[in-house]
Amino acid sequence: MQELTPDLVQSKMSGATVLITGVTGSFGFTMARFLLNNWLGVEEIRIFSRDENKQDDMRRNLNSSKVKFYLGDVRDSQSITTACKGSNYIFHAAALKHVPSTEFFPSQAISTNILGSINTIEAALTCGVGSVVCLSSDKAVYPINAMGMTKALMEKIAQSYSRVNKKNNNCIVSITRYGNVMMSRG
Repeated sequence: MQELTPDLVQSKMSGATVLITGVTGSFGFTMARFLLNNWLGVEEIRIFSRDENKQDDMRRNLNSSKVKFYLGDVRDSQSITTACKGSNYIFHAAALKHVPSTEFFPSQAISTNILGSINTIEAALTCGVGSVVCLSSDKAVYPINAMGMTKALMEKIAQSYSRVNKKNNNCIVSITRYGNVMMSRG
């Protein structure tokens, strides 16, 4: 297995199209800005979110021809598939993350955190994306609330796609846990 070095990552990302779901959240915006400022070889950064106002704010803030905006929702398989076409990498950060909201509306957390993740991974497989990184939460470790439970199930689903996909496709499906961050929206 090849050692992951900054030079290797830079060479792999050169000329790549990167899609970020849920990009108007704290992780997504930071990742878009990081890619824009540090990975100069990235050809295109696709912003995928259902929040048109935050997309407009982001458009003005980033002010780059490399950034393309896609209005859509991971709950809608067609809209995420459209954004995936031609993408090389996906950072899947779209989620309902507020514990009180998901406690009152657990079916909405299921629709976004679980079904939206399935839609994103399946779109990536359909469109020949090379890698999908699914963002999870520290709350998925020993889940005691709806948010943690839906993120734990999202992890299991991503793992199952990763196992099955090794036989059928070159797409790498992986997970990383993102903990509580000071000054983030969640």
